[in-house]
Amino acid sequence: MSTIDRREVLALSLVGALGIPAARAQGLPAGYPDSYRDTIAQAEREGSLLIYSIMSPENWRPVIESFNRLYPKIKVETLDLPASRESFERYLAERSTNSRSADLIATADPGGWIDFQARGEILDYVSPEAKAWPDWSKPFPGLYTVSSDPMAFIWNNTLVPEGKRPKSFAELVALTTANERAWRNKITSYGAHQVTFGYGINYAFVKKHGEKAWAWFAELAKLQPRFERSGGPMTEKVTAGEYATGWFVSAITFWPRLADPARARILGWSFIADGQPMVLRGVAIPKGSKNLNAAKLMLDFIISEEGQRAFGRGGLTPARPGVKPGDGIRHTYSSIAEIVGEQNMIYVGYDADALKDYDAFLARWKQTFNIR
Repeated sequence: MSTIDRREVLALSLVGALGIPAARAQGLPAGYPDSYRDTIAQAEREGSLLIYSIMSPENWRPVIESFNRLYPKIKVETLDLPASRESFERYLAERSTNSRSADLIATADPGGWIDFQARGEILDYVSPEAKAWPDWSKPFPGLYTVSSDPMAFIWNNTLVPEGKRPKSFAELVALTTANERAWRNKITSYGAHQVTFGYGINYAFVKKHGEKAWAWFAELAKLQPRFERSGGPMTEKVTAGEYATGWFVSAITFWPRLADPARARILGWSFIADGQPMVLRGVAIPKGSKNLNAAKLMLDFIISEEGQRAFGRGGLTPARPGVKPGDGIRHTYSSIAEIVGEQNMIYVGYDADALKDYDAFLARWKQTFNIR
């Protein structure tokens, strides 16, 4: 065997040991056109990538580690911004002064994405991975989905006995009605009047169920819920017994906490069988991207099966159909659809009506929950 042959065998052995597909190790993802080699070469010359998002470093860590095993010459920096809309506002302000800004934006803000697309700021990039994704995940040309994160029920197991734990919104309403006096001020959710995230979830739920949803909300309002701005406080207060239960709580905020056995004994949860909200996180390359080729590599990686599994290990919910749980991933879009039924999935996504109906919806919301 020649020296070159021995090197090739050794390289392929290392590839198998590290779990890297051979096509990747040779510089080209499987199924990609040969011209993609030029994209890789140009991205490596660019050498860096700046991402604006609302995801934490913990969410990004397995993604960047996996990406850099494939493309070690590209330094990736993520900026975790405190609010969804800030990604767009910061980018637009920097673009207006020709300052360094994001090469890639990843955030859960449907209204922001609608406005960004209307401004013509999304690069119409057709990823080689696009054909593997359904239409709901590609709302505009160049905009793809990072994750589809479920909003779930949570409850305190010491306050909600077995046999009474809700699996549907109708069951939640029946449970709270039966405990109306004892649970006054002891149920929680996102306030549609407080955060756009909460508005989007509740609007999508009402759009599916119509007047039935408003009737359910009216029943919950009798208990005078205490609304929170994020899932962390909801989870902590339900665990402590300050709240008995919560609805539309972001699963990615409480799933990691269930790794603690003591907490897992107290905190119960369920998907919502009669209408499971799924918050879609979008990702796109802005037209002002300075490192365009590096941005393409990362976007393609994020929506590949490999990248989706990496984000799953980082705590998000892989949205790519066909990706299954395992390897540290609790649930995926496909596994949730199997549980509740595809017809019961509610996409909290890119509905222009949500912008048009905002004032009227909030007025009715405040009236229903007696919010001044």
